[in-house]
Amino acid sequence: MSVGQSMLMALLITGGTTLILACVGLPFLIRSRNARRLLVTGLPAQAVIETMTDTGMTVNGRPIVGFGLTVRIADTPPYHVFHRQSRPRVPMGTVAPGAVVPVKVDPAHHDRVRIDWAACRPVRR
Repeated sequence: MSVGQSMLMALLITGGTTLILACVGLPFLIRSRNARRLLVTGLPAQAVIETMTDTGMTVNGRPIVGFGLTVRIADTPPYHVFHRQSRPRVPMGTVAPGAVVPVKVDPAHHDRVRIDWAACRPVRR
């Protein structure tokens, strides 16, 4: 194999690897950006945690949990939504079914919610 062929092969391998990483990583980056944006621009609301399911996944050591929520926004009837989000490691029982947590709701799509862990002081209903 000549030097030119070796350089071309290295370039193809590097380019292919970069393309694969971009295709895999880009959706995660977009979801993360949208989640941060929702916490800033979303409508403040309260939600009751009805169910919690373990997804078996973790991100940065935080478990990803499926939450069945009943969301209550001012001037809107309560509605149910299923939402997956990472859960901070908090004392056991603090975040459990029956707890009321603050959420932010997308004004255009009320089924898009984000639990606001920074403002979270869960209480049992």
